[in-house]
Amino acid sequence: MIKFRKRLPKAIKQQPEIMYNPPTSMEVKNRFENIMRFSKSVLDVANEFEKSENDFKEKADHSLVDVVRLLGRQLQSQYLTNLIYGMDETLIPKLHPSEVLFESSARINLEGTIFSDIIKKVDNEKIISLNRDLILPWPWKESRLISCIANIGQGRRWGQWRQDDNNHYVDLWLPMGIAWVFGGNHSISTGIIQGKGEIVPRDIYDISDVYDYVYCDGVNYYRKDDGSIISPVKNAEFAAIFEIGRMMVENSISY
Repeated sequence: MIKFRKRLPKAIKQQPEIMYNPPTSMEVKNRFENIMRFSKSVLDVANEFEKSENDFKEKADHSLVDVVRLLGRQLQSQYLTNLIYGMDETLIPKLHPSEVLFESSARINLEGTIFSDIIKKVDNEKIISLNRDLILPWPWKESRLISCIANIGQGRRWGQWRQDDNNHYVDLWLPMGIAWVFGGNHSISTGIIQGKGEIVPRDIYDISDVYDYVYCDGVNYYRKDDGSIISPVKNAEFAAIFEIGRMMVENSISY
């Protein structure tokens, strides 16, 4: 008896949910305000402990760094799984600061200063943990992600995950501890999935000075000097992360 294999349907390419089902501005603002209340409570409790414990500052990370990590998980997971659900490769946006915050070329005061003018490159040593820190790859090619997942790992063809200095390019933002990926998206994604590996960032930038120029209310980013709008909020979680960065600067906290 001849058995015929059932032909499977071709994958249906879809647009990422973030593009066709965005939350309303009121929903974004409500989420932003709830996150900020939560973050302020975390800071208050942490400060109470700091007053009573002399060894508080010896801890590697402040509690607000954990809040930043928590907030970034949703977007990180979305980008890690886009290709699994058949998202159209041509429609997956880059996961760069301009996609979730505002353009680096945006004018942030009346004199024409732009964001990239005031961030400071710092000479510091940091090691980013793929299983703990907020690192944001954006795998965009299905075949590459399949290959990396299938081949990277202990006992697999390419061996266990390790940093490739010729391929992995990551910039770290302080004080929040956000690692933006500019190269090696698919293999870095695999390291995150496996929960293994560390990366030394290519460059580290401190964006603390931006808070002298910009603020966010959960609806828009504004110029402080005249209150004009720089950009609408694109992502509630990252709008909150931006303002948590202000809390960190005001309290001398950094990743």
